[in-house]
Amino acid sequence: MLRTMHFTSLPLLAAAAYLDPSLQQQKPLLDSKPASSDVVTLILDQNLHYIITTSSDYVWPTRLDHLQAPVAAFSIKESIHHAITINIPSDSSLTGTATFFTTPQPELWSQSTDQFTWTPHLLLNSGKMLGAHIPILDIGIRKDGMLTMPAKFATLDLSTPYIYVPKGIWDVLLLATTTEQQARDGEEVLYVDCGALSVFPDLVFGMAPSECGSGEEIADDDDDGEDDYDEEEEDYGELVITPEQYVLQTSEGKCMLLTRNADSHPSVLGTVSLGWAAVRGREVILDRHVGRIGFGSSV
Repeated sequence: MLRTMHFTSLPLLAAAAYLDPSLQQQKPLLDSKPASSDVVTLILDQNLHYIITTSSDYVWPTRLDHLQAPVAAFSIKESIHHAITINIPSDSSLTGTATFFTTPQPELWSQSTDQFTWTPHLLLNSGKMLGAHIPILDIGIRKDGMLTMPAKFATLDLSTPYIYVPKGIWDVLLLATTTEQQARDGEEVLYVDCGALSVFPDLVFGMAPSECGSGEEIADDDDDGEDDYDEEEEDYGELVITPEQYVLQTSEGKCMLLTRNADSHPSVLGTVSLGWAAVRGREVILDRHVGRIGFGSSV
């Protein structure tokens, strides 16, 4: 277990990123999809929210995170859509896509199951957002060597770019990236050297086995009991977040650090959370048909 390190954490505040409007018209990511699907475009706005745009007459949600809404509130043709795949490009000046499938999951990914790291089945009828409670085993920081600390769960929150990690990991990351605090639009943010990404470490989330249990077994956030995952009996996947994902280059040529201390989480202090920065450059599947999430390998 990584011992808590007593370094002074620099304050990190949210900042808006200006995007050149001419860049927003670039072609979205291309991906071969079944004919039985609807595709919408994702554009990053000045508040670091991905906005859904479409030429269809159908009324779609306005923001990417709305796609995680509970079943009771999910109104996008919910009777026929079984899954949604999300593609957010590594280059934030390019548009992304969200694809809504009408084909059941077994027919969609029967040939590519090994290309995704899947969460266990999650509750869909609890009123929670899909991805609000993803069981994990540990969180690490890796570059030549590996430092890890145990963790029980993480939250997928596509309303924000920020990745919230435990303080022990945060302290090590601050030292490894040599951050610089600057003011931007009246707020303080952290910048890093754009030319040093190759020497920055990866963030590694140890995912719980996909068959570790049903949603009912992992739904209680306040359960102080230990999760009965047997790491010896079943291999589990890793969700690796690279510097190219957790660092955002702005149109001004500066590089913003999109990682934060979990102790500063705006909702519940100490919450480990995966913002959309964690899924840049990889396909993500919101499988609403069975209630699970698939994280593709990063490009």
